[in-house]
Amino acid sequence: MRRGYRIGMPAEDWTDAYHEPTVAQAYDRRYRGPIRRMNNRRVEAAVIEALRACCGGQAPAWVFDVPAGTGRFTSAIRAAGSQVCHLDASAEMLEVCRSKHGPGLEVVGDLLEPPLAQRPDACVLSLRLMQHYHRAERVAALRAFRGIANRAVVAYYPGWDWKNRFRRLRARLGLPVRKLREAIPAAQLHEEAREAGWNLVRAQRVFPILSENVLLHLHAS
Repeated sequence: MRRGYRIGMPAEDWTDAYHEPTVAQAYDRRYRGPIRRMNNRRVEAAVIEALRACCGGQAPAWVFDVPAGTGRFTSAIRAAGSQVCHLDASAEMLEVCRSKHGPGLEVVGDLLEPPLAQRPDACVLSLRLMQHYHRAERVAALRAFRGIANRAVVAYYPGWDWKNRFRRLRARLGLPVRKLREAIPAAQLHEEAREAGWNLVRAQRVFPILSENVLLHLHAS
């Protein structure tokens, strides 16, 4: 394998970092700057649109944000009319979330065994998780989400964007390259959803060409 040519990341490499208070406190810096703020607003609008579309055209009563991190879109979700339950494996990230948004329902727990009861009026929102996982882990996560809600909006990173294609070209040429996204065909998205007890009803791109993530609208099968 060429230097830098790797797909996925072992869980211990990324989860440990978020338990560091300094990492948690600095997390939101990635969304600073005019371009990143603009992109973040576009993603925020797409998330609110996806939650409504996935739940029959209206905001769900509850959104289970998994992993919640620092509550990136909490203000927008609440403004749309939903209550938010923040679930994360990192107490440090949830501390930052609470400092930003005030006390709410923050739960520290295993993302693959969420300590939450199923709510028929809830929708899971999972934005920055699946890019760390391989297929079996993704299906396990989807199955865990199915245990707590009948609807879900889940971001996948299937490698359809131009940036990932360009990185793969660089890798084939033997040039240094960042971590590659796993290439996931559209048919496989449906397969993974079915394995976990979901029907994939829509795959929504945040940006037509540039978006690395695709928002999957999932209904219980």
